Amino acid sequence: MANNVIYNEKGNETIVVEHDKADGVTFKSNAVNNQGVAFKGYEGIIAKSFSVEKVAPHILLPSSDLDIEPYQGFEFESISNDLFGNSRNQNNTIGAVISTEGTVPSILDKSKYGASWYSNEKGARAPQTINISVTDDIQSKIDKAESGDIILLEEGQHLVKSSIVINKHITIKANKKGSATLLYEGEADTPLLELHPKGFLNIENVSLKGANSQKAFASLKENMFTHFGLTVTHCDISDFNYVLKVYKESFAERITFSNTSISNCFNGLELSEETNDKGDYNTEYLTVENCTFNKVKQNVIDYYRGGYDESTIGGNLLVVNSTFTNCGAQEENNILLNHRGIINVNIVNNTFKNNPVNLVALLWGAKNNTHSGNTIINSGKIKVEENLKLKLMY
Repeated sequence: MANNVIYNEKGNETIVVEHDKADGVTFKSNAVNNQGVAFKGYEGIIAKSFSVEKVAPHILLPSSDLDIEPYQGFEFESISNDLFGNSRNQNNTIGAVISTEGTVPSILDKSKYGASWYSNEKGARAPQTINISVTDDIQSKIDKAESGDIILLEEGQHLVKSSIVINKHITIKANKKGSATLLYEGEADTPLLELHPKGFLNIENVSLKGANSQKAFASLKENMFTHFGLTVTHCDISDFNYVLKVYKESFAERITFSNTSISNCFNGLELSEETNDKGDYNTEYLTVENCTFNKVKQNVIDYYRGGYDESTIGGNLLVVNSTFTNCGAQEENNILLNHRGIINVNIVNNTFKNNPVNLVALLWGAKNNTHSGNTIINSGKIKVEENLKLKLMY
């Protein structure tokens, strides 16, 4: 990594993030303005004070010469022109552009690139709000909605007889928390809200209630050919077999539960079917924030990445400011929060009370697994092991 100019508007103590040792990376003639904030030194990364000026939309360049000799080697010397087409032969310097003087070509003009008959630009569309009465068929309204629209539930109990399919970006909400309830009377082992490929659901201020044998949310069991997403905010979820079930070969970039209560469910958030142990997992970011879990018997959180592929640097689990009470009574391994193999785990400022388990969590010390500020009452302890016990040997 050579001859780069880096400008931080806000200083950062961590200029280089090493998920493992970075001894295979060489730095040469890189300048960084870190706004005076000290950072770990690396040979080839030089702290410099300089300003930048806007020379075109979205393009900012140093306003003065940085006086750093460009690195020659590894074919950097074969780069004869800068980003704007100016010759580097007489006046070479680090950075993508050798000077801010002269005419700045419109390099970000999309009309200059790609096929003339295709454009990925779409006109802005304001989301439409579709009001749903307690007698309306929610599925038919979603089918007619466009991606980005809002399904607004009127106050009262909305009886749902079969799974609601989510295959686009949709928000389901009520005006006040708890004012609208989705009461699911579908068959056992079916989800109230079924997440399909390209299905991104935001649900807020809604109560979800089952009959103890169904799932609140689930992906398809097969044919999840692309991503889905789920955000649950200010909801009350009760009386389901699973709160969330994500099946094998399903993947979401983000799954978030925020300011939500979960109670009287047999299983909680279950994302543990990638058991081929090849480094796969079901979501990049799983966040549980300001939530309460009460009487969830097993799989309170079960987020699994198996295998020993050291190139994998995910997933990411954050459990913060949440309360877990009387949970885990039927957890087979006696661990409340299961996240085996997940690289980045942060369990912070939570309360664990009267959970009949041996461990709240088993953290992987060799990776970025951390905990702090948690209150644990009659719930075992949080344990850190430097290296996980291997399940198999190659």
